[in-house]
Amino acid sequence: MAGDPAEHEKLIAQYLQENNRPAAVQLLVNLIEKNARGRKFEQAETLRERLFEIDAMALAAIVKTGEIIEAEKNSAIDKDHLDTWAGLYAKLTQEEANALFYALKLEQHPANHMIFRQGEMHPRLYLIDKGQLKMFYRQVDKAILLKELGPGDRFGEDAFFFADAFCTTSVITASQAKLRVLIRDDLDKMGQKTAGLAAKLNDYCRNLESVADLLKARDLERRVDERSNLSAKVLVQILDAANQPALKPFRGELLDISASGLAFLMKTTQKASSALLGRNLKMELTFEELASDLKISCFGMVVAVNSEPFNEYVIHVEFARNLSADVMKELEELSSIYEADSG
Repeated sequence: MAGDPAEHEKLIAQYLQENNRPAAVQLLVNLIEKNARGRKFEQAETLRERLFEIDAMALAAIVKTGEIIEAEKNSAIDKDHLDTWAGLYAKLTQEEANALFYALKLEQHPANHMIFRQGEMHPRLYLIDKGQLKMFYRQVDKAILLKELGPGDRFGEDAFFFADAFCTTSVITASQAKLRVLIRDDLDKMGQKTAGLAAKLNDYCRNLESVADLLKARDLERRVDERSNLSAKVLVQILDAANQPALKPFRGELLDISASGLAFLMKTTQKASSALLGRNLKMELTFEELASDLKISCFGMVVAVNSEPFNEYVIHVEFARNLSADVMKELEELSSIYEADSG
């Protein structure tokens, strides 16, 4: 079995010239098996096509080599990936599962990497194997967090299954991420052997929460509680997944506050503000400008970001726990004094 492909092809040509078709078939069978065992599946498939050309009636050899390739492909699939996506692969035949896995492109990205932006034409379906990502929707100058994504979540289907469709959301990594990506053109090239795969993928995605569902569920006005417009200083600490300080604290200016959330203004960049979406914050509020010694310590998650002129951004935070009735009473009293002074 030694030699390069050119040598093998020369030997096959010799067998055929000698009218020894069985020897040519057996050589190809051996080569296909060797390449399949070595996980050189593209070479194995090419050799199997050559087997069809030489003797389309060698049915036993054709069936045997097909089974060998599929079995080796199946054994070589990343088991962690299979476990993460067990619900999807359970709907596929072995041949479809193999075709899908080997069509997927592996991508690994650092934190704060933009996968795609809203409005782009990006016909790719993403399967998350590892890491955390954030999906957000931008309306005018407001970015709204729709969903935090993790292993077992898929995204991009809104632009993947429809010709000339544009992405209706943006997705950015919140941590290092390992993704498997299916390009629409690659799905189209799979051929008749996996003709049902596209429909099964579509059905799988349609049975999960869609971007349209997320948009419908996220009313742009998330806080229904009455807001108080008060002047206060906000010391903001970004927290990591363990709710420990992740970066140095920074300062912002309170714009409004309610029992369930607040909004503050800060100077930053668009990239930095987008990176805040979905992050947990600890906030310390002080009201010295209103001659009050009231201090509020609270925790929450960034759910939306508005851009303002001069590199200023409004950060909207939803509290992890509503403010107590006592705190709200103090805020109402402060608000009455503030409004009276303003008037």
